[in-house]
Amino acid sequence: MNERVVIFIDGSNFFHGIRYLNVKIDYAKLVEFLRRGRYLVRTYFYTAVPQEKDVKKGTPEWDSLMRQKRFLDELSLMGIKVRTSNLRKLPSGEYLEKEVDIMLATDMLSLAYRNAYDTAILVSGDSDFIYTVEEVQRLGKRVENASFKKTSSFNLRKTCDEFILLDDYLDLLIMEEEKPEEEQVEKPQEESLLRRILNLFRL
Repeated sequence: MNERVVIFIDGSNFFHGIRYLNVKIDYAKLVEFLRRGRYLVRTYFYTAVPQEKDVKKGTPEWDSLMRQKRFLDELSLMGIKVRTSNLRKLPSGEYLEKEVDIMLATDMLSLAYRNAYDTAILVSGDSDFIYTVEEVQRLGKRVENASFKKTSSFNLRKTCDEFILLDDYLDLLIMEEEKPEEEQVEKPQEESLLRRILNLFRL
């Protein structure tokens, strides 16, 4: 039987890793790389988002929120199941991330109990998931761990059945830069100008 896998991406931990490396990751490539030809049941992405009522429109924070929402919409269109919680705004103005780890751990355990997968691929370096991993393993499931060196926990790596250091595969995961549209538009404009000049000479 083809091995069934579910990918669980800890968005916050993942962002810290790519921010340190200053790279843009193509999530479609990431999913294909991690599944390694196995049957993909689903990919989950977990993150926390500020509530719009807590962010003033027209500010850099508002623009950042809109970019984040567009990014999450793009993930959804790729078939990735986005799971979000609300960032809580403190009196100091700072935001506190709550519930994200609990959501991921709950889904990972719940789907294991329901025998929805054979292998869980945990994309995180957070050692808080060690107990979740151990319980999933007691249910007879395998757990693979993928993370960046900067955000990786040695104890989590040691607990999982397999570890993948994403730093070693960046060339397979980085998003390709789009070619400027000017190069595509410039040639037709030049041809159009040439036609007009030729028409003048025909007169």
